[in-house]
Amino acid sequence: MYKIFKRFSDIIFSIFGIIITGPIMLLTIIILYLTGEKKPIFNQLRVGKNKQLFRLYKLRTMNDNGANNSGPITFHNDDRITFFGKFLRWSKIDEFPQFFNVLNGDLSFVGPRPLMPETFYKYKKSTQEIITTIRPGISGAGSVIFRNESFILKTVSKDKQEDIYINNILPYKGQLEEWYIDNRSFIMDLKLLIFSVLVVVYSGVKGLNSFFKGLPISKDLKTHLNS
Repeated sequence: MYKIFKRFSDIIFSIFGIIITGPIMLLTIIILYLTGEKKPIFNQLRVGKNKQLFRLYKLRTMNDNGANNSGPITFHNDDRITFFGKFLRWSKIDEFPQFFNVLNGDLSFVGPRPLMPETFYKYKKSTQEIITTIRPGISGAGSVIFRNESFILKTVSKDKQEDIYINNILPYKGQLEEWYIDNRSFIMDLKLLIFSVLVVVYSGVKGLNSFFKGLPISKDLKTHLNS
């Protein structure tokens, strides 16, 4: 019943989402085009359910001219992010096209955040198998906790940011995604959606453990996540 209702809800609300955000997406596409971006809609291969690759759609926020980073990880002050792109990423407007991914069945509104293959396969194998048993999501436990992921890296020197991401952030994300799969329910999805909105409005929410029973804690990242 849960799976059927969740897919039905995804279809209905993705249609509403496309209708409501359509004018904003169109205006943003026009602005991107007028500022010189010839391909304002960006697509990227991500790992989905059963490890099937799909194309995830976003509004473009980065260019290919960055001198300091060309990899899949977005660092703090990544020089590939455009001025307008910073606003789109902060406001999450860049993710509005993912309503089409939800409607198509590639994504759900709530689930493990889909990663690029080169990042996904850095998860330990057991985590890979668990989190690909369900559809990935636009938002989820990992997305709420890591609302401003790049800001966690700002206190780390540039030459160490990738190591911190691979050895600390990514394993913790895996724990959060596994926790969600073990505890997913109608109520859990609703709470995560509410907090997804709150972290955008307030740029972060503290005390999540009091709202989510058994939420994994990272001792290494605790200070950064509460700052």
